[in-house]
Amino acid sequence: MSRLISGICLLSVTVLFLLGCATTVREKPKPAFVPTDQGTVIYEEKYEFKAPKGWKVLRVESGSDFEFGFSKLEGEYPSQTTFVYDDEPYGSSQDLEVRAKQYQALFFAATGLIMTGSSIEKAEVTGQSVVVLNTEGKNPNQNEKAKSKVYFVRRGDWIVSFLCTQWRPMNGAYEPKDFEVFDTFVKSFKFLKPNAFEEIIEQIEKLEG
Repeated sequence: MSRLISGICLLSVTVLFLLGCATTVREKPKPAFVPTDQGTVIYEEKYEFKAPKGWKVLRVESGSDFEFGFSKLEGEYPSQTTFVYDDEPYGSSQDLEVRAKQYQALFFAATGLIMTGSSIEKAEVTGQSVVVLNTEGKNPNQNEKAKSKVYFVRRGDWIVSFLCTQWRPMNGAYEPKDFEVFDTFVKSFKFLKPNAFEEIIEQIEKLEG
């Protein structure tokens, strides 16, 4: 009898194991990008935007300098254009212009570039007031230069940013169309879900009644 019980237990464990394996095999990870009928894509069920065709997707782990983005190689090193969405841009100020200045200081300190041009402008994107930071810099010792455009946008009580940077050798030419692709991305961008901070506030408000 004990052998029979042991055999039944072993059989049950085996069946459960096989069922678990079968379930694992059937499950497919959800695609990061889901196309819509409007010519946009939905990313991670959180954002909707027009994705650039032919660009490499940049996906990073949590805690990185940005959430996701796209890049494209455009010739000899360091010819590359990258644009990203960052939900926590550097800086602490909740004033858009001040935040842009804080970010600019970090950009040149981190890249080692010598600033050759900079401007901060007010603009409007999908009916919302934003600040746009344009910068240019060079590093002759490394034979590189860069041109950057950053949108600082309010999302509730927080500031998020969209950054595009073109890196080129000193004698290289920038590509205006890349910034046009970036602008299209920014102007089509929609938030579909609250971010982590907004979710926390919602939970607190529910608890407070």
